[in-house]
Amino acid sequence: MNRSIAPNIININNIHTGFPDSANNVFRINSNEGVFKLDIIYPNSGYAMLKNKFQGIMAMDLLLSGTDKLTAQKISESLDALGAYVYKSCDYYASSLSLYGLIDNFDKILKIVKDCIEHCNFPHEEIDVYKNKRSKEHQINLEKTGYLANRQINWMLFGNKHPYGQAYEKALYDAIDQSALKAFVSNQLNHALYVYTGPESFAIETALSDNHFSINPLAEPQTEEALPMPQSHEEWIHKTGSTQNSLRFGKQLPGRTHPDYYALTLFNLVLGGFFGSRLMKNIREDKGLTYGIHSSITPFKTYSIFKISSECNNGLTDVVKTEILNEIKALQTELIGEEELNTAKNYFKGALLRNFDGAFNIADRFKASIESGASKSYYEDLFKQIDSIPAELVKTIANNYFDTESLNYCVAGEK
Repeated sequence: MNRSIAPNIININNIHTGFPDSANNVFRINSNEGVFKLDIIYPNSGYAMLKNKFQGIMAMDLLLSGTDKLTAQKISESLDALGAYVYKSCDYYASSLSLYGLIDNFDKILKIVKDCIEHCNFPHEEIDVYKNKRSKEHQINLEKTGYLANRQINWMLFGNKHPYGQAYEKALYDAIDQSALKAFVSNQLNHALYVYTGPESFAIETALSDNHFSINPLAEPQTEEALPMPQSHEEWIHKTGSTQNSLRFGKQLPGRTHPDYYALTLFNLVLGGFFGSRLMKNIREDKGLTYGIHSSITPFKTYSIFKISSECNNGLTDVVKTEILNEIKALQTELIGEEELNTAKNYFKGALLRNFDGAFNIADRFKASIESGASKSYYEDLFKQIDSIPAELVKTIANNYFDTESLNYCVAGEK
């Protein structure tokens, strides 16, 4: 092997997601491992459906906190003895549990989880510990400029009536009691979808039925979409004594189903979406103005949110802001070079391929697509479309959507 000669670069033109089909609410992804993962997904039970989003978040966090017969400690010890792990979450669109364990212990693990879902009594002492912990975490976070900036930009982009703009308040947590947590479980943890990842020989539908989990015809999930109500355009949150300032830009963009979404994704990647992006190379690597900087697009069902995040010395805030805006303006006035464009595309395709490397990764992506309402072909379409976007379209997108005057901007720190 001649190591002075670089290997050939092979262009990959498509991706196979391996997403499963099913006529009912049980999906399976076969794996050769002796372990399993079972995602129990409640598509219409995210905090987007709640007036107080922390009701759902707290209920899911405390779902294994105790039943009439078992304490939280006993539940934890029983799962540990089986080599099991249970991850619980209440996200924007859905709530879910992800169970991991040895396939030989499937029934035992599922019985414990089923008992908690049906009989969790949310002991008062566990609720008090949880609330105190969150309060202390909040007090610590208030000392962090990054937390203050993230909270502020979310409020500016969404408004305080939107679940994403709703930040921690002691009154919101104090309003949640045992009955509210039980009501969430009773009203929201119904009509589940199951995504099983594990040995092909395992009869997952039989195991679910034996443990009294309902197998039903597949139904299309419907979740109401709360629209953002943007507030102020520019804010400064003062943090006396801070040597580091946190900058945030943001704005609302079209969602996944819009024809421009793929090009918006590529624009974001070139601007600040990976380590070789313009913001990173210019502002961090070349000029050394910031500790870290990146841009991102978060898709919702009917819209998406674009953000730029950076941390810098408080004396460099205006310089960093100017440099960020200059990079956007450069993409509006100059065509991106072919090498830079191909580097971004290849990075994106490689990162996307890694997301589908192995059965458990496929299950994670499939679960995310269920919860977000993305079409089954979304990732395959994204892979193909990204590859076909020319430099001219990136420039057009920059001009059509990223007028620098349209960006919301906030800083947390000291002037």
